[in-house]
Amino acid sequence: MPNFCAAPNCTRKSTQSDLAFFRFPRDPERCRLWVENCRRADLETKTSDQLNKHYRLCAKHFEPAMICKTSPYRTVLRETAIPTIFDLTSHLNNPHSRHRKRIKELTEDDIRRIKERRLESSIEQLHSKKDKVGDEAEAGEDAPQLTPEQREQREYLKSVFEILLLMGRQNIPLRSLVSSTEDAAAAFTPSNFQALLEARVSAGDEVLRRRFDGASVNEEYCSAEEQLQMLEFCEQGVRENLLQEVRESSFFSLVTADLVEFPGETRLPVFLRFVDQASALREELVELVELETDGEAMAEQVEALVTQRWGLSMEHCRGQAHSGSGAFACQIKAVASRLSDKYPMAVHTPQSSTALNVHLANCVPLTAVRVVVSMLGKIHAFLQSTPALQREMDRVIDILFQGNLEKAEVLKQACLSCWSTMHNLFEVAMELLEPLMLCMDSLYENEDRTWNDRVTSDAFSISEALSDFEFVVTLVILKNTLSFTRAFGKNLQGETLDVFFAANSLTAV
Repeated sequence: MPNFCAAPNCTRKSTQSDLAFFRFPRDPERCRLWVENCRRADLETKTSDQLNKHYRLCAKHFEPAMICKTSPYRTVLRETAIPTIFDLTSHLNNPHSRHRKRIKELTEDDIRRIKERRLESSIEQLHSKKDKVGDEAEAGEDAPQLTPEQREQREYLKSVFEILLLMGRQNIPLRSLVSSTEDAAAAFTPSNFQALLEARVSAGDEVLRRRFDGASVNEEYCSAEEQLQMLEFCEQGVRENLLQEVRESSFFSLVTADLVEFPGETRLPVFLRFVDQASALREELVELVELETDGEAMAEQVEALVTQRWGLSMEHCRGQAHSGSGAFACQIKAVASRLSDKYPMAVHTPQSSTALNVHLANCVPLTAVRVVVSMLGKIHAFLQSTPALQREMDRVIDILFQGNLEKAEVLKQACLSCWSTMHNLFEVAMELLEPLMLCMDSLYENEDRTWNDRVTSDAFSISEALSDFEFVVTLVILKNTLSFTRAFGKNLQGETLDVFFAANSLTAV
């Protein structure tokens, strides 16, 4: 939907111009000054929130000194910016034209106030120009003189950082994920990072070409330690840029996902959900946090993370949604309760992306249910870790359902999907129970020595869990009990008509 400029005699809109469009400020005093300068009487009856939500002014109505271009793609106003450039006379040349934006006639007091504000604005611009010139002079004096080698090193680092940022935006891992059956060839497989460097050289990056043409054939493009340092630097820059966008949007929601396992540690993914300046709803990962085990200490740690480390105010938090399985589900629920007690506006709700049946199962405070839910997630992650494991599962399904090719194809497609987060999770798990047990037994026995010790060890622990009588009984009960809410939960996350149908069927559920 295009943005239209609210200034009188201005017909610009965002789809026909490269100009930036700015919202009316939420601050009532600044908003009042904007409205007075616009001279539109119909805007004086509206609140600052209404004006901020529905009205914009294009960049043509602001002095250049009031506009900051923080990047090639981002333009913002100074905090004290007031629009002062308006065309209030062109409509007089055509007195028969009809204007949707009626211009308010000014009194002598209004004219005097406008003149005073323009004088103050001119003085402020003069001071800002002096400060800018002084800063540039100071920077020129302090800027080190770079040698040609240092300049080339800087250009090299610039290329490397651009590749790292590209990989981060596209969710590309630095190193290729190889199967355990491909260990022999893994030493000769270039990493994703190296492959992108070579692609950039082929595309004509002369700095990279000169650097690598004279290097040894077996020399590392970039050591693991250097990659880690660059990743940390990029992480800090991306996080700060993201947090600045959240501060500008004023309000946010706190979202966490299930724990992520790293070698030797477990971390909690923490997301922020907010509406950016383009009125787009976004949910961004901000940090992976190592949390305390105690619920109360964990709540204090999350609060300190948001307020002290990120510089946000929990008073602006308007919601929180958490997902977790196993014992962690109770801990994160305690965190949500403590935050809700301290900040009533931070309403605790289920995640919109989480299936209702999965959420209900995670909320059951029974050890057997927690074991089932966490084990199903572990099985799905295990099979998805390498293509070779997925192929082994497909092979077992083909053998088990030789006489029913249609069902075999359905089960193989289910294995390829994210079945551990679907509304029919427990129905799919029951269908896959027998193929999973046979597959895990085959991996554990490892008759042809295809799999390494890690795969066989994980397969053995999964096989033991699947053959446990209490596990099977709990899975059957979950399947039968939650079958009543499966369609209801699916409709809640569907189109508008599906949500309406779900609301009407609530009594039946």
